[in-house]
Amino acid sequence: MPNVKIDGFQLFSIIVLFLFGTTIFLNIGSGAREDAWIVTLISPVAGMILFTIYYRLYKYYPDLPLTEYIKKIMGKYVGSIISYFYIIYFIYIASRVLRDMEELLSSSPYTRTSLITLGISMLFVLIYAINLGFEVISRVILISFFIIGMALFIMNILFVINGYIIHLENIKPILAEGWKPIFKELPLSTMVPYGELITLSMILPFINKHTKILKVGIMAIGVAGLYLTLNILILISILGTETLSSATSPALTAVGYINIAGFIQRLDTFIIILVVILGFVKVSLFFFCAVIGMNNLFKIKQNTLSTFSIGAVIFLSSILIAPSYQTHIDEGLKTVPYVLHLPFQIVIPILLFILVTIKEKVTRNTSLN
Repeated sequence: MPNVKIDGFQLFSIIVLFLFGTTIFLNIGSGAREDAWIVTLISPVAGMILFTIYYRLYKYYPDLPLTEYIKKIMGKYVGSIISYFYIIYFIYIASRVLRDMEELLSSSPYTRTSLITLGISMLFVLIYAINLGFEVISRVILISFFIIGMALFIMNILFVINGYIIHLENIKPILAEGWKPIFKELPLSTMVPYGELITLSMILPFINKHTKILKVGIMAIGVAGLYLTLNILILISILGTETLSSATSPALTAVGYINIAGFIQRLDTFIIILVVILGFVKVSLFFFCAVIGMNNLFKIKQNTLSTFSIGAVIFLSSILIAPSYQTHIDEGLKTVPYVLHLPFQIVIPILLFILVTIKEKVTRNTSLN
């Protein structure tokens, strides 16, 4: 691992912005209609449990990323195969988030610009960031944390000032259909975005050893969960459940309602900038994890060629991943969570945790005897 360390507040910033990602602008949990906010309020608890499992695995192998300690737990050959599939997983999810950014930009400010042009432009920035190293990425994320925090605060203030667009009756009735719709939405709302913190299993070896990682992680998940709950409450209050469910980008639709004295309006660009920054954070972390995993698995020193190669695969995948944005969204919400997220975020980590716990107990009993 590179000799780079980041502190607790940088870790906090990384987790919060990573969880915001594109999630903050999508309609995750909207299947529960008026109770979508209950989904986003409960799902962080499951996210904390998953993060605790990732953290416990890290404590067993504090100097190794996920793709390395898998081989220690499951054996060289089986572990190498699973590590390789994790790398493919990181690349695939990075390409999906990049496609989200491409589609959003092409649908609003860059309507005459092709997805290919937008993708290449963003790709070069991402490759440049990855080549500079994780320390530089973490510093950029730290700066972005304050920018995003201030921007979201201002946006919510504008919603409140423009009070006539907020209709609190839209969140009623509460639990009209019971808990069934909420439980139905919880798996997806847990895997996206909290299960995606599996990327931290590749990043935790970079954290300063004195940092209280578990405490920082739990706090970050709690803060992100509370804001996502507030965010969905505001979106339901402004748009209503029907519009929220059908809108491809509810936040972009909601911000279009802001009109203060005919002067402060048309803030679409404001949202676009936030999406680009948050999308950059999310793609760069998946990208970085793929690069680290590939270099460790094949014993390659990090170089520009390997970064460009993985970047090219991410870009091509983002273009070829689906013929249309609607197909892309359908795959992301209906297929990917259960085919990819479930095994890579939940099943394999839990299996690894069980195996390493058993292995430790056997080793301890053997040493005592």
